[in-house]
Amino acid sequence: MKVLDSGSLFSIFEQADEEVFKEGGVDTILDNDFILLGTLIKGVENYYIIDQLYSFRYREQYFSTRESIKLKYFTGLLRYMERIDEIQSDTLLALKEELGIQSINYALQELLYFFEEVEQYEHCAKIFKYIELFSLKELVVR
Repeated sequence: MKVLDSGSLFSIFEQADEEVFKEGGVDTILDNDFILLGTLIKGVENYYIIDQLYSFRYREQYFSTRESIKLKYFTGLLRYMERIDEIQSDTLLALKEELGIQSINYALQELLYFFEEVEQYEHCAKIFKYIELFSLKELVVR
């Protein structure tokens, strides 16, 4: 049986987006709050898809490193959130329309639950801020 290298799992996602976008000549796109937060939301969804694939394929080998991989991956995703200074209400509305409130809430709640579990409360505070922003009943567009 092939030995599972936990250091290289999910490594495809570790390449900095800046590098990918620079190669394509569109590196300024990562200054956009919509892109940053959208990447975070889709990244959580992608994690669980890949997690299921590795769970099925590698079983016990993967389960022994699963939590450390999840911590590394989710911490990496939070870097997108940290690059946002103050998100505008029109960006929140655009994200709701594009991704759907259920996807957004799912991703943010999963992040919150995970960081609560590993007791990294400084991350929880940042995530909770966005949960509150997206839970507003009406957003006023400026």
